[in-house]
Amino acid sequence: MPDNYTINYTNLPYKIFGFTIYNGEEDFYSIFVNIRHSYQEQKKTILHELNHIINGDCREFVSVNEIEFIR
Repeated sequence: MPDNYTINYTNLPYKIFGFTIYNGEEDFYSIFVNIRHSYQEQKKTILHELNHIINGDCREFVSVNEIEFIR
């Protein structure tokens, strides 16, 4: 499990569950989770975003839609 990330809870449009931003200079990830969703949905979102980190998806130069389709 990676240890170079933070989880940030923020108010996002309801259709957005969460997303991750990668800072390549510091090799650090920021996961943003929608506070408008239930606790269970937030947990699923965090696990989903952690899988992106583990799989190196944030370092790829492909569209988000392609990454989501693969995963």
